[in-house]
Amino acid sequence: MPLHTVRRVSLLIPLAWAMGLPLGAQAQMAPPAPVRIATNVERSYFPPAEALLRRAYAALNLDVEYLPLPLPRATIELRAGRLDAVAMRSQTYFDQVPQLRRVDVPLLELQLYAYARPPCPRTVSAEELAHARVSMQRGMAAAEAMVPEPGRIPSNTPADAFLSLANGSADYALTLSTPWMVEVPVETRKGAICVVPTPLSRTTLYHGVHESHAAWVPALEQALRGMRERGEIQQAWTDYEREIATPNARLQAQPGRSLVLNPPPAPAPAPAPAAPASAPARPRQ
Repeated sequence: MPLHTVRRVSLLIPLAWAMGLPLGAQAQMAPPAPVRIATNVERSYFPPAEALLRRAYAALNLDVEYLPLPLPRATIELRAGRLDAVAMRSQTYFDQVPQLRRVDVPLLELQLYAYARPPCPRTVSAEELAHARVSMQRGMAAAEAMVPEPGRIPSNTPADAFLSLANGSADYALTLSTPWMVEVPVETRKGAICVVPTPLSRTTLYHGVHESHAAWVPALEQALRGMRERGEIQQAWTDYEREIATPNARLQAQPGRSLVLNPPPAPAPAPAPAAPASAPARPRQ
């Protein structure tokens, strides 16, 4: 059964209950298939967003399945209707892919940073980038908008972009990141690289839904807006930053892979044992 047909059937299940259809008729209806969401191969800042989106879709009684795909592959699958959504994308991406509907609640603000070989300047201009060899993740719309096509050196992941810079194939590498993430040094084993501390631009990331599921957008906006108003979205990123802020942390660039944090984040502390009591403690209400 095609994916869009499964979706239509799944949305009828609550209606069947409301109409009081016999149990046999309800049992013949297929259970809802998981929402297929493209996420990024680069894992540096996607885990908190995935947890937030899982909660938002739960408000629609829908499960989700995350598919880590290269950006160009995700775009092809989305345009072909084989994906239901993308986890987070910039406005530039939405402008380029008309099949995508934006869920109008900001999830994360990222900044576009340039990396170079030491010594790094304090700033680098768009004019300098226009005359340089610049490595970037293929399909990263915010970075591609900064560099004319002849100067781009496309790579599969940000780690590959860093390796091209370290081995001398590129003069700069561009990546989207956050101020706290760029403070973590990057190790390439091919040569030293450093970050240009002044960001080139800023971009806000939003969740996107395929146009065939545009009816989901109001409910997703309501769920995510409620999380934002309660400070839960902001707190998710604060908690994630605290989790990865291990002493002497390094990001290791390995070919074709997400950047690897070393040492890995410390596991969450185990809950303290309950104090002995004469009667079992009551669960919190």
